[in-house]
Amino acid sequence: MRGEEVTPYYSEPGITIYHGDCRDILPHLPKVDLVLTDPPYGINLDYGICKDSEDGYWEWFLPFLQQLRNHSAAVVFTHRQNALRKVTDYDWVAVWNKPMAFGHRIGKWLPHWEPIFIYGVPNNFSFDVFTHTTAKPDGHPSPKPIKLMRHILEVFSDGTILDPFMGSGTTLVAAKQLGRRAIGIEIEEKYVKIAIDRLRQEVLPLNTPESYKEEQMEL
Repeated sequence: MRGEEVTPYYSEPGITIYHGDCRDILPHLPKVDLVLTDPPYGINLDYGICKDSEDGYWEWFLPFLQQLRNHSAAVVFTHRQNALRKVTDYDWVAVWNKPMAFGHRIGKWLPHWEPIFIYGVPNNFSFDVFTHTTAKPDGHPSPKPIKLMRHILEVFSDGTILDPFMGSGTTLVAAKQLGRRAIGIEIEEKYVKIAIDRLRQEVLPLNTPESYKEEQMEL
């Protein structure tokens, strides 16, 4: 695919989706204002085409992270706690607090929080702990909650957003709810189809961005 023009798999006003390996597609896309994504964690989770093997994980992820930083003014991504040993040059680390939920066990610890790595400066003032319950599986094994992604988007730029590990499309749905432009890339076609279905079913949210901020202050 390198050296060739890439064709969107799906598009609607403000939203574009590409199906393929993000490492191949990214060089063909224009720069964006924010990368917001939930990458594979290297925990041997079976996503289908992508097996998310821990073998060689950091050897490909860290160079790709640098590509993302070259492609956007701000990069924000979730990960597991062990990533704090590998990702070292971030500007800030926020926390996704997951009440009454546990991530993958680390030794004897049953963590119910995840780090949110941040490169760049947010546009708005914000606390750095984001408290949101986990999302139920939607055909994808580990979707992020839409309220979490909306919350992060509210803090950062209102320009174009890119999610290179789109999964079932949560970032794109959140962007659509907020009237933002967004690009998604996903290697597994079945997740692309789930994302498209979600986008087609999406209607204007009951909460305006202002009422959503008030809701978050009550958490």
